[in-house]
Amino acid sequence: MSPSNWRFWGLAATMGILSVLGGCAAVSQGLDQPMRVDVLSQTGEIIPDARCRAVNDKAKVRMRSGRVIGVRRSRADLVIQCTVDGQGVATGQAISRPNIGFLGNFVIAGGVIGAAVDDSAGTAYTYPTWIQMVIGEERLYDRSGHRDESLDTGTLVRKLDVPATKAAVLTGPVTAPVR
Repeated sequence: MSPSNWRFWGLAATMGILSVLGGCAAVSQGLDQPMRVDVLSQTGEIIPDARCRAVNDKAKVRMRSGRVIGVRRSRADLVIQCTVDGQGVATGQAISRPNIGFLGNFVIAGGVIGAAVDDSAGTAYTYPTWIQMVIGEERLYDRSGHRDESLDTGTLVRKLDVPATKAAVLTGPVTAPVR
């Protein structure tokens, strides 16, 4: 076999293997992503171990503030609620944005089929990795402003009118702030 034939068959085999891998984000990013949620009092003091719940269309997870936990990736935004006995509730919404693995479908392999797989599985998306919630406030968190692991303090959507003795239950979507 001539060297040009070896190159052709080597390239063909490589492309075949890459096309089988398909969803690049599923391989490179995984189903879960690490996320840390910190909670502040209304006076700005860190509250350790607040009870938190994070929900999207793929999973519900319970966590304690100040710790890193895995949250399920999804195209849907992540709604987070933290409660602190005697102080009240903090709510927020982390916006889901496409990650670099999604682009990998078009650059490396997988193409439209790989992108569709990653999109439906949620692996093509990422939330902010570290957010800071404030008791008595509803906030919106968007990683489009920064792609690294830095703290996202969010944008104030509204002040919550929640008595400190009872925590509200999130029933609807977080609304965007009026500008």
